[in-house]
Amino acid sequence: MGIKQAYGAEQRHGGNHVQWLNTGSGMQHEEMWDVSEPDEKDEGSLLQTSSQELYQIWLNVPSSQKMTDPKAQLLQKYDVKDESDEPPPFSTPIVTEGGVTTTVVCGDHNGVHPCRDIPTDAAIMRVELTKGAVWEHSMPVSHKTAIIYVKSGFIEIEGDRIAPHHTAYLTQGGQSLTVRACDGSADILLLSGAPIREPCYSQGSMVMNSQSEIQKAYQDYQSGYMGVPWDHKLTDEEWQEHIKRYPSMY
Repeated sequence: MGIKQAYGAEQRHGGNHVQWLNTGSGMQHEEMWDVSEPDEKDEGSLLQTSSQELYQIWLNVPSSQKMTDPKAQLLQKYDVKDESDEPPPFSTPIVTEGGVTTTVVCGDHNGVHPCRDIPTDAAIMRVELTKGAVWEHSMPVSHKTAIIYVKSGFIEIEGDRIAPHHTAYLTQGGQSLTVRACDGSADILLLSGAPIREPCYSQGSMVMNSQSEIQKAYQDYQSGYMGVPWDHKLTDEEWQEHIKRYPSMY
C-alpha cells in the first residue's frame, strides 16, 4: 500500500503510540524496531537501550468484515480531563484517577471510550497502578471472554494473587471487576469481548471462516494479489519503487 508509519512512547512520535491495522481483504506489513537516533526532545540514545517492547494483538472480526478495504491508522494518546470530554477521532483516551492510569485502546471504561468504530464488540485496555491502588471496571454483559495479562508487578483479584508474566482468565459471572496492586506498582493488559459465534480457521497469518477460504487467501498471496514481498533491507526510495511496480490488486 506504500504506507510507512512510526509510533512509540518517545516524544518525537508526537503521542502516536498505537498502530491500528484493519487487514480486511489483505495487507502485507512488517514491523521494524525504531533504532534511529533520538532528537533533542528525547533523552539518551535508543541504540544504547537494553530493550524495546510492544503488544501485538490480533482481533478476529465477523465474516462480513473480512473482505473490507485494508486500512492503517495511528492512534494518539489523549488525556481525559473530565467526564464531559469527547476524545477526538483516532485517539486512545487516557484516564488518571486514584493512582491508576487507564489507556482505552478500544471498548468502554466507565463511560470513557474512543470516538471511532471498530468491527466487533471488544475491549483492549492498558492499566498502570501505583502501590496499593485499586482499579474498578464495569464489564459489559455481552463480554463472555476476559483475560488479564500482568506485565509487571503483583495484582490481586478477589483474593487471588497473580504474578508478573502470568495470564488470568476471568469467569463470566458478574460485571464488576476490581484489581488491586500488591507490594508495588503494577502494569496490566485487559482483553475482553463478545463471542462472534462463527467458525474460525487460521493458518500462519491468515484467519478466515473455513479451510477453503484459507486456501484461497494463500493462493491470492502467492499470486501477488496483496503485492509482492520486498527485501527489508531496501531503502525507502527502493521500497516505494517496488510498491509502484507490484501494487496490491485488492
